[in-house]
Amino acid sequence: MKIYSIIRDEEYKKLSGLSIDGTILDLGGNLNSEYHKLIKGKHKITTVNINSEHGCDMVFDIEKTFPIESEKFDAVLSMNVLEHIYSFDNTISETFRILKRDGVFIFAVPFMHHIHGSPDDYFRYTRSAIEKMLRKHNFNNIKIEEIGLGLFSLFYQSASGALPVFLKYIFKNTSLLIDKFLYRFFKRYRNVTKRIPLGYFVVAKK
Repeated sequence: MKIYSIIRDEEYKKLSGLSIDGTILDLGGNLNSEYHKLIKGKHKITTVNINSEHGCDMVFDIEKTFPIESEKFDAVLSMNVLEHIYSFDNTISETFRILKRDGVFIFAVPFMHHIHGSPDDYFRYTRSAIEKMLRKHNFNNIKIEEIGLGLFSLFYQSASGALPVFLKYIFKNTSLLIDKFLYRFFKRYRNVTKRIPLGYFVVAKK
């Protein structure tokens, strides 16, 4: 049984609600990235990775100038990648450059999440930081959503790696049920948990 993390479940729900036509560049993805199938619309996805062993269309370092002509893509996708990029300003600037006019930058980043490699892990971004980063590079119509809200979801996210699969399934669903109940009926709980999301899902327009 494959059990995704709560943050990944939430990211996949957001991707399932998108419809994109045209060309998409996936930064940090690979040819077998399962989330590609979730995005609706008539499009072609080109994948980029720093390591060819992952299986991708293009191999280059997204901390440097992209070997791609300007205004080439209708959308750029980046799922849980920016936290691994030290020179993130370059990545955002280059993303803006290669997007067509009215193109969109779609990405997800963790916030309350354990340190993880691939090959390194540098940052956690707040809502304010994300908005400033994007506006600095001329993105507009920025929509930032908190995903994975709840103290019990946070506890699950932090501790589930230590559990066997059958306990993980029970722990996850119990955590989600408790958070859903508390979030619905207690304003104070809503206010607290909005400050500690598991991550953010962002759509910004050129």
